[in-house]
Amino acid sequence: MSQEIPEQGPGPVVGRPNRKRWLVPIGLAVLMVGLLLAATLIAQRGGEQEPTGDPEAYIEAGRQALEAGDTARAIEQLEKAVQLAPENRDAHFLLGNAYILNNELEKAVQAYQRVLEIAPEDVDARSNLGVAYYRMMRLDEAIAEFQAGLAIAPNDAALHYLLGAARLQQGDLAAARQAFERARELDPDLPEVYYGLGLVNKLENRREEAIANFEYFLEIGPGQDPRAKDEAERLLRELRGQ
Repeated sequence: MSQEIPEQGPGPVVGRPNRKRWLVPIGLAVLMVGLLLAATLIAQRGGEQEPTGDPEAYIEAGRQALEAGDTARAIEQLEKAVQLAPENRDAHFLLGNAYILNNELEKAVQAYQRVLEIAPEDVDARSNLGVAYYRMMRLDEAIAEFQAGLAIAPNDAALHYLLGAARLQQGDLAAARQAFERARELDPDLPEVYYGLGLVNKLENRREEAIANFEYFLEIGPGQDPRAKDEAERLLRELRGQ
């Protein structure tokens, strides 16, 4: 049974710039940070020179566009990069990230799958592939990817959190709690874990524990999605009967 769950932001950046990893939102509509295609950004872009035939130049241009929030330009540059360098891991990985930001989830899946063909033990690609499946509500496939990632990196707190989020969406509260608690053991400073535990506690009618977890989340959060702060505050008011 699927639970109707408030969502929490996609998550922290893990590792080097070419290894940005998402944590899934649990519930609110997903909105990745940085979809800023305002006129000011377009104006800033006007003087840029196009890369030539060097795939690394296109990769760098795509990475910079992602950091600036210009998803359309990132996709344009990174698609050129993968055409020039079809075996380049970073080009496909960053392109997958750009597709996720642009809500082109099927294309994101293909990009991350290509990374895994190049580097089968790439935990970041495995994780982001699972996130893409999660956002498509293909939860069994998401769980399979998170578990495959954990087989490679069993002490990865973010992967345990992601597994817990998918289990929670399936309504398996015990499995979700177990995964969140393991993530907390591995990384007590990961804000998303306390939000997830608060949701599990609330659904289990463990009011005091839910309050404590949401309070701690607000103390160290809000994690990747600042909207989670508003939702945690709303849930706290509900739990306190205010």
